[in-house]
Amino acid sequence: MTKATAVNNRGRRPVLVGVDGSVSAQGALAWAAAEASSRHCPLRIVHTFSWPVTGNLLGMTFAGDLNIGLQSAAEWILTEAKAHARELAPNIKVIADLFVGPAAPTLLNEAQSADLVVVGSRGVGGFRGLLVGSVSATVAAHSPCPVVVVHPHRDGSAFPASPIGQIVVGVDGSEISTAAIRFAFQQAARRHIGIIAVHAAMRSRQHPTLSVPAHIVDQIDRQLFAEAMQSKRVLFPAIDVRTKLVHGHPAQALIDSSAGAELVVVGSHGRGGFAGMLLGSVSQAVLQHAACPVAVVRPHRTASITPSSAGQLRCAAASPNEVSDLKEQS
Repeated sequence: MTKATAVNNRGRRPVLVGVDGSVSAQGALAWAAAEASSRHCPLRIVHTFSWPVTGNLLGMTFAGDLNIGLQSAAEWILTEAKAHARELAPNIKVIADLFVGPAAPTLLNEAQSADLVVVGSRGVGGFRGLLVGSVSATVAAHSPCPVVVVHPHRDGSAFPASPIGQIVVGVDGSEISTAAIRFAFQQAARRHIGIIAVHAAMRSRQHPTLSVPAHIVDQIDRQLFAEAMQSKRVLFPAIDVRTKLVHGHPAQALIDSSAGAELVVVGSHGRGGFAGMLLGSVSQAVLQHAACPVAVVRPHRTASITPSSAGQLRCAAASPNEVSDLKEQS
């Protein structure tokens, strides 16, 4: 790492990525390393594990040996991830932390000090046929900062860190949509690529008993769409922007547009979303079925839940003698 790069890394919030040794997490790590490099910020890698047995059940010696083995395996996963990240992004600072505790609450806790969280769509315990696992869905729903969920390829291999494509963003005129548009333009500016802004026309969503002429509805739609994009076009004049006004379900339009895209950006919930809903139907559907990584953006930097940090211990490379102490504290 050069001296200039080290200075640039200092004081910046990191990109946080969760790893667990799965193919999905490998894709997330590659994506996060490329993102941190483009931002000139640190990359922070987090892995968690839990103590599954106690001495009361299996005897102190056997339980202690098993738990030491589990921690050693967890440390190996983290060490391998850190080494790979340094190969992918040699000019940024890479930090790796091991925690004892459940993955989702740990990531949400650590997201408080991050600029972006990146997770794989499914972990090592993912059920067959489940496209987005419980950890990634929970983090996307509750994180105080934007979350990128990286899907592996259809053949199961890790998603590449820098596919060639454009940024696709869903636009509906809501406050959260405005935050998603801002995020999309920032991503496009870093990558020097264009944006496809997708908006589902009101005509496709309006009640059949309403008698507003279709051409009036379309005119209003186009005006709202243009206004939503205008301020960002002024700030980022060099970015090529294509607009797509569709007469259909917004989720399907975004999923269709994700083929060949580098990233799809959605707000956590859009216009018409129920109060208190953490992920709207559109963002949930896109998370499940998009053919590329998906960024979920919330409007403000406030956590929707306050996860308990109880039982979440950052582990150094503990010696066997320290394992019992860690276990007692957890």
